[in-house]
Amino acid sequence: MEPELFIKGALQGDSVVLQGVLQSLWSGYGQIARYQVKRGSESFSVILKSINWRDIQAHPRGWQSDLSHQRKVTSYKVENHWYQHWSQLCDERDRVAKRLGSWEKEETLYLLLEDLDEAGFSRRMGQLSLEQVTTVLHWLACFHGRFLTLEVSQDWPEGLWPRGTYWHLSTRPNEWQAMADSPSKEAASALDHALASATYQTLVHGDAKVANFCFSEDAQAVAAVDFQYVGRGIGSQDVAYFLGSCLSEQLLAEYLDYLLDVYFSELSRCIVARGESPDLAESVAQEWYRLFPVAWADFHRFILGWSPTHHKNTHFSERLAQKGVDYLRCK
Repeated sequence: MEPELFIKGALQGDSVVLQGVLQSLWSGYGQIARYQVKRGSESFSVILKSINWRDIQAHPRGWQSDLSHQRKVTSYKVENHWYQHWSQLCDERDRVAKRLGSWEKEETLYLLLEDLDEAGFSRRMGQLSLEQVTTVLHWLACFHGRFLTLEVSQDWPEGLWPRGTYWHLSTRPNEWQAMADSPSKEAASALDHALASATYQTLVHGDAKVANFCFSEDAQAVAAVDFQYVGRGIGSQDVAYFLGSCLSEQLLAEYLDYLLDVYFSELSRCIVARGESPDLAESVAQEWYRLFPVAWADFHRFILGWSPTHHKNTHFSERLAQKGVDYLRCK
């Protein structure tokens, strides 16, 4: 089915016109495009994520494999399920794009979403000011507090990743094998186990880099996109990945403690606001705070295997990752 025909049918539109391709998907799995829809007297734009896993290009960093391909295919199916069955649980405090429809057949998937630019979230950022970092940390705290679960059943979260994030160990054996011998490589299983066995679990975005957040014009509000790796985890995993994506090594070294205070204070507030006890909120915050260096070390482990010369492999990251490894040794 042609994209325009799908959009026209999903929205009962009179006409649908492609306005432009916004970006290609990783490894050539499709594209994200904006379309203009006319329906009666109204005209509005929508975003279509078109995925096709039939003709796949080579991985930009050479990691193509059957395992990698199946992970990506699953990620798009998970994202579609997230928007269809979970996303409506979010509100303005952890804003996400509204789902308008989807269509799947054989090796093609269309995911139709509202245009967040048109909804007031038109700004995209690279590096952020501390105030802007705080805005995203508040989004993450609300999201993690909302989906906090005290009874993790075997099938929770239904339809999403049993382990969220795109870098967790069981989906990255090739990258682990490629690592040079190091404390991070030796500790990989222990780091992974510590995160998976944490008492308090929630949904993590799983790819919470700055590029996946859309800001309002005044940067006082934010909405998140790209939920391919949403699933079970602890909030520190998203926080560690996000902070590493938007702050320099110098700013991380100077302001990390302050920013963690911002996140964990807001997380506690959000948990209490949902009707839980202050004691529970404190217990969650304390556990995830202790595990923050472990979460950092887990992503650092992935980077060392995936791209050891990556700009995120800094002296600061090495030191913090070592704290995570040392924490496990002292338990």
